[in-house]
Amino acid sequence: TPQKQDADDDTEELEIAVDNTAFMDEFFSEIEETRQNIDKISENVEEAKKLYSIILSAPIPEQKTKDDLEQLTAEIKKMANSVRNKLKSMERNIEQDEARSSADLRIRKSQV
Repeated sequence: TPQKQDADDDTEELEIAVDNTAFMDEFFSEIEETRQNIDKISENVEEAKKLYSIILSAPIPEQKTKDDLEQLTAEIKKMANSVRNKLKSMERNIEQDEARSSADLRIRKSQV
């Protein structure tokens, strides 16, 4: 019946809207987490600059300072790789969604 069909269409649109809202919440959460990681990398780089300065200005640099710098450098590399991988993953997901949306659009157009 036409009324039944209209009700089904409304339900389908509602499901898409809810899924899209959940997706966007997750997306913005990932973006915020990535920004926080980038900020943390910046803080670590500033700290590394200070340690380099201390090491270069000391006649005989302390081993602890060198160890701290080495540990900080390793953490910066680890976080940078993590951010890079996350961004690449998000980019791939966007490309997949665009391809899927494009296919959905073609299917819908062909059915109209």
